[in-house]
Amino acid sequence: MTHDPKFIAALEPGQLSAARAALLPRRRLSREVTVLLILLRLYVLAAIPVVAYAFIHALLTQA
Repeated sequence: MTHDPKFIAALEPGQLSAARAALLPRRRLSREVTVLLILLRLYVLAAIPVVAYAFIHALLTQA
């Protein structure tokens, strides 16, 4: 199904919201992309305590 902007602009509001609510199939990712996303998640989980510590430390030493 192609999404021509002319046809999408011609839809009524109810039709447009129904078209946007249609679920898309889940994307199949390669093993490399999956590993990179897992590593990114681990990095974020490790960075949150560091940022929280720096923020709290800055608040306490400012007095």
